[in-house]
Amino acid sequence: MPEELKIECRWLGRSTGSAIDRSFFADIGLAVGEDWLTQLEDSEASTVRNHLRGCAYQLATWFATNWWRLRWEPEIPGWSKDSKWRVAHSMAAAGNGYVWPNVIFATDGNSLAVACLPRTKAAVFEPIRYLNRIQAWVSAAEFERKVDGFMEGVLSRLESRQVGDTDLKVLWMEILEERNDPMTSERRKLEAMAGFDPDEAPSVLLKEILEDESHFGREAVAEVTAEARDSVLKVLELIRELVKAKGNSKEGRFRVSLPDLHIPSKFAGPFERPWQKGAALARIARQQWNLDAEPVENKTLGKLLNANAGLFTRSSTAGTRIPFGVRKGSGDAFDVFFDSPNETSRRFAMCRMIGDHLFFGNEEKLVPATRAKTARQQFQRAFAQEFLCPIEALRAQLPPQPDEDDISNVAKCFHVSPLLVRTTLVNKGELDREALNWND
Repeated sequence: MPEELKIECRWLGRSTGSAIDRSFFADIGLAVGEDWLTQLEDSEASTVRNHLRGCAYQLATWFATNWWRLRWEPEIPGWSKDSKWRVAHSMAAAGNGYVWPNVIFATDGNSLAVACLPRTKAAVFEPIRYLNRIQAWVSAAEFERKVDGFMEGVLSRLESRQVGDTDLKVLWMEILEERNDPMTSERRKLEAMAGFDPDEAPSVLLKEILEDESHFGREAVAEVTAEARDSVLKVLELIRELVKAKGNSKEGRFRVSLPDLHIPSKFAGPFERPWQKGAALARIARQQWNLDAEPVENKTLGKLLNANAGLFTRSSTAGTRIPFGVRKGSGDAFDVFFDSPNETSRRFAMCRMIGDHLFFGNEEKLVPATRAKTARQQFQRAFAQEFLCPIEALRAQLPPQPDEDDISNVAKCFHVSPLLVRTTLVNKGELDREALNWND
């Protein structure tokens, strides 16, 4: 279950500093469930406490300034070395002379991962050291509720103390208005997913993204934006060119017919995470399509798609950075474009699109299979992983402590990459995460 996010603020007196510092000095505590993100050791006072002492106005300003990116921009590759991403997602960037904890927020659209990553040793000049290393998650609705409540408390004190600084109030009122306006909210969401602060994205970028939304589908284009970021126009332009071009499989275009599936009504029951839902749907699909626990051969997969199995072994690619499918008309026919000639990569990408088609079932024209860390992509990857490489079948074929040769042999059996096998075993707790660093 998602945890409760706590943002506590208890006002304290202060006689030094600016009017803002004096008015908003407070004991500030953040927790996920019962785990305190702000637990610290105070070397000067020789105490351990759950709340830091800082300026709530500065923290509120950080939340407001980065609200859209916190809410919609997912984790990116190499985020720890990307200073722009870290400033928008790490509470340590609230700054202004206070030592804030390194609490990272990263969204998948439906929920936010919350990670507290303290340094092992405080700097010599810092009197406090944060203690807890935490990884948890909260729902997006919970994040919005608790940040809204914190902002209301800060703005209420701003009014009662009559400090005279209205910048934060003006900014937050603008954000609330934008959140309540569907068109503006969509623009802000796309800006954030592309890695831009509000009003920083080139106007032509937003204009063309919104035009592609009307053609390919809103959610599909948002997924591509989260993957391509500031290169999204080039990626969408290539997709448009590929869709318009008249060609055959030699140009990387393959016609398939995605299969149907009866999804039981109970499937809509409680699933905590997208990957749990994806894996569950894959098990239903394997059962209904009489695949049991056997490997899915290319011939079998081709038959499901009403296509020649050679589409997985041909060398032609579309030249795009992501594999994707394009719906033809209103039926189940799709043109599929692969980004790689690798057989196992094609099989995995194709199964991601199958899972997306079965579950989301919308009429959007584009079905992308991106590397973005969104809820939809988590679902796709979990479906493909369980469909091609079911965990129970793996357990039956592997010894308790498999080595690299065991992994390689079972990967060949299921026609998947060794990395997919290791990822499956790590995700299911069968291997330590260090196994993902093995060389293929």
